[in-house]
Amino acid sequence: MRDQGRLVEWFDEKGYGFIQPDDAEKERVFLHIKDFARPGPRPIIGCALEYRVILDERGRFRAQQVTYLKASQTRKASKPVKAESSFQASPWSAMQMGIVFYFVLMGIMSFIHILPAYTLLFVLMMNALSYWLYSQDKEAAQLGNRRVPEQTLHIVSFLGGWPAAWWAQQKLRHKTQKQPFRKIYFCTIFFHLLLILWLISPLNVLRGS
Repeated sequence: MRDQGRLVEWFDEKGYGFIQPDDAEKERVFLHIKDFARPGPRPIIGCALEYRVILDERGRFRAQQVTYLKASQTRKASKPVKAESSFQASPWSAMQMGIVFYFVLMGIMSFIHILPAYTLLFVLMMNALSYWLYSQDKEAAQLGNRRVPEQTLHIVSFLGGWPAAWWAQQKLRHKTQKQPFRKIYFCTIFFHLLLILWLISPLNVLRGS
């Protein structure tokens, strides 16, 4: 399936750049000069392009068989205003409310020593680390550098960094479409909550020690 977008970043001396699809919900797509279907003028920022998207060996979205588009050939892009108005109409999603409830609950249980006092601090550190790892992985995907292993992202999520992982996915538009990554991510949330339940349950033989 072919898609359309506009070139938003281009490094002419290196021969590569990034396309922002017309659908604002989609992640940016890597473009190399050799991925054009036929020779033509050097691309300039803002030019409209049509292309086929693949997932390359580095795990990033990459454009193939790229062609230039005339104004009459471009599809009308989805209007971000509509997305903004729908966000204003429903500012709190189920995930956002769940994250707030999670932090409040973790704070209370740490304060009254149902959980160890340092638990909330540990969770906050995992969230800071989680967001940083996602941002590093996003930058590495754009520059073609070595990626952060997905296993590392999942481990930090399981250890309590899942709220920041979700926020990074939305804010950075990273890992939002890749499967089975998303399924495993939600599994890390489930197993993390099971871990918390075990820590506060009578089955935890470490509580009395």
